[in-house]
Amino acid sequence: MKKALMILFAFAASSACASAPTPLPEPGSAGAGVYASRCGVCHSVPHPKRHTYEQWKHMVRVMDKAREHKDMDPLTDEERGSILEYLKKHSR
Repeated sequence: MKKALMILFAFAASSACASAPTPLPEPGSAGAGVYASRCGVCHSVPHPKRHTYEQWKHMVRVMDKAREHKDMDPLTDEERGSILEYLKKHSR
């Protein structure tokens, strides 16, 4: 019984750690702020290392179209530039 409880505890502890999002790099930076606030409106923001910069450029275009489809305000050129600069700096 004691062994079963230890295994259950270990599983619960590891599950909690696995589900916690990885903090964004430079969380206090302007780029991280724009990325989190504008891209996090509909979904949690993925860590920049999830994609290469080329993949991120594609994803931003895809999300621009999704925002348009949902009648959401589009990213301004300044916001898009800030997001892409942040993602380029921190992508894989």
